Amino acid sequence: MPAYRDLVNKYTKRKKDTLMDTVAAGLSYADNVAVDLGLLDDIGMVDALTAAAPFAVIAVTEQVQVIMGRKTGKAGFSDAVQRMIKTGAAMGVGALAGIAAGPIAAVPAAMGTRVLLSHYKSKSTLGLRVRERTDRLRALRERREAQNVGLFGRPALPAGMEYVDP
Repeated sequence: MPAYRDLVNKYTKRKKDTLMDTVAAGLSYADNVAVDLGLLDDIGMVDALTAAAPFAVIAVTEQVQVIMGRKTGKAGFSDAVQRMIKTGAAMGVGALAGIAAGPIAAVPAAMGTRVLLSHYKSKSTLGLRVRERTDRLRALRERREAQNVGLFGRPALPAGMEYVDP
């Protein structure tokens, strides 16, 4: 079981990934806002690149983690898929907000959705970890109690010793 400090470091690094993904999703809408406001010229290639940019950032950062040996290939792939799903959902909500309330609403909607989904996942996995550790402690306690109680409800003696019945 990892030490407390190792867990804190691990989850602190994950918060940086969440921030990076949130900013990347927000920036993908920033160009649409800039085009709508007339700050940039509308070029079709820019739209395609900015829509794919958050997913490229996720793929590259997860691959770097695998190459550096901080994650296994399986864990890196799983984390990349989860991050891409959250980002895709955030971009979808941002697109709906942009259609409903205008392009200015798309950026905060996309960023807020991404943060909300990350927060929900964090809380749900925390509950799962607490439940699993509670179950493990319960099983350890039951095993200890089973070892300490021998025949007739008396405490078990060390090997080689036995009770003398009167």
